[in-house]
Amino acid sequence: MTVEEERLRRLLTTQSAEIPTGVDRVGMLHRRIARQRRVRAAGVAAAVLLATTGTSVGLVTRQPADSTPSPMASMSSAAPAPTATASPVPPPADELLPEYLRGHRRILAREMTLPRQSSITFTFTPETADFQLGIRCDDRLGAGSAPGRSDHLIQVTVSKAVIGTGDCSSSPQRDAMLVDAGMNGHYHRWSDLGVRAGKPVTVTVKIGKPLVADNRDPRPGDPSHLTGTMAVGVYTPVPFEQFPIPPRPAELVDLDTAGELATGNPGQPFPDQLGQLDARTTASPNGSHQLDLAMPLQLDIFICAVAPGRIRVLVDGKEVERRAFYDWTGECWTGGALAAEYDLPPKFKVPARTGQRVTVTVTADSFTVPGWRVGLARGAAG
Repeated sequence: MTVEEERLRRLLTTQSAEIPTGVDRVGMLHRRIARQRRVRAAGVAAAVLLATTGTSVGLVTRQPADSTPSPMASMSSAAPAPTATASPVPPPADELLPEYLRGHRRILAREMTLPRQSSITFTFTPETADFQLGIRCDDRLGAGSAPGRSDHLIQVTVSKAVIGTGDCSSSPQRDAMLVDAGMNGHYHRWSDLGVRAGKPVTVTVKIGKPLVADNRDPRPGDPSHLTGTMAVGVYTPVPFEQFPIPPRPAELVDLDTAGELATGNPGQPFPDQLGQLDARTTASPNGSHQLDLAMPLQLDIFICAVAPGRIRVLVDGKEVERRAFYDWTGECWTGGALAAEYDLPPKFKVPARTGQRVTVTVTADSFTVPGWRVGLARGAAG
């Protein structure tokens, strides 16, 4: 397990098996069954570094830009990791959080400096309920994090509901984390928390020593010993065609190397027991490509790309996955499809029953190089 995989495990592990009342339980169950793990790869030559949503180090697992908030938002204050080199001066929040990040644009950014501050609260009014929060620890926080069991906890609260927890762990990447209501799997979408477009939303991020009581989820307690800066921002979606794609690097991340981490276990072969489609073996990196297979109860779908572009996956004509890639760092997503007899409403399943032959169609567009592959495997449910 890489450093970033361990960080992702700590950050995104569901702290409780229970789903809060009032939540779309069927949707949440589907979200958990068809988990969407993101693995990023960055590096050239002999070194290919893998991550999920990187960071120079930190919980937030993502180029300097104008930090002036957009009119779209109004705001009121209200395994052992490698050693990271600490920055001598705290960087501003807008330097920690890039203006553009994986299909989103930053509309505001705020920061808190430890140990002077242990929390930050702000209120903004979203124009869309599709926003995400950007979070990032600077390299000093990562350098001060103890290997192994975390000695601090970061808690993210939106509209008085805790959406997730995490910590700052060292990372060789310079990137940030985008999170939504499903950060730790307790909620499915912002509407589960009563968030609506045009309605003020209050966000609070706290950090402190982990405190556990009465078998409840851990929460920040006493102040942490850490010294550093954490940036928190709000991002709104940008259409793919309008997103500023970075220029192609001189050397691309190796697609096979990125694919080895599709399962989150370094060294494991690319999961394609039921078949795969690879742009390197097609006439064009764009277009539709098909393969037939016997439908399992749960079909796991692994999508990896080392170039910008979009991928759609359909089973017998029903779309089951849609992914966009916005840079050249290399990343993988894991999703899935469920057979007809699975005990969920039809909208979560494909029409075919287990054992029935189905056609899987992969449609790619906007790729300029053959830099994607899709693997299909039998899921844990069958």
